[in-house]
Amino acid sequence: MPTTSAKGALMRALALIATLCLAGCATTTGSGVTGEAVCETFRPIFWTADDSDETVRQAKAHNAVGREICGWRG
Repeated sequence: MPTTSAKGALMRALALIATLCLAGCATTTGSGVTGEAVCETFRPIFWTADDSDETVRQAKAHNAVGREICGWRG
């Protein structure tokens, strides 16, 4: 199990990766799409006891990025 500092580093790395992926979608045509529009589109992912450990891990990583980039709470 990762230490707290390793976990924090992993979360920061995931946030950076997500930011870079979103930056790759930017256009120079004046489309008007902003980070706010992305945050209005994406939502937290919830899981149940029936989901696999991997699914839960991925949902938690997604939600951590959403908290970092979009200010999600929880």
